[in-house]
Amino acid sequence: MKMLEHPVTLFATIEESQHEALRYIAYKEKKSIAEIVREALEDYIKNVSKKYPIHAGKA
Repeated sequence: MKMLEHPVTLFATIEESQHEALRYIAYKEKKSIAEIVREALEDYIKNVSKKYPIHAGKA
């Protein structure tokens, strides 16, 4: 488990099917759902930052 430097708690409501998919992926990859979500967010931010100048974190 990766230790975060400056953790921020994110509360988000997702669809049940999304949660089921995250649980399955996390189980198969032997990771936590939080790790999967952080990886997905990082990929999204990297992709979007090509369109918009984002100066937060490691984007």
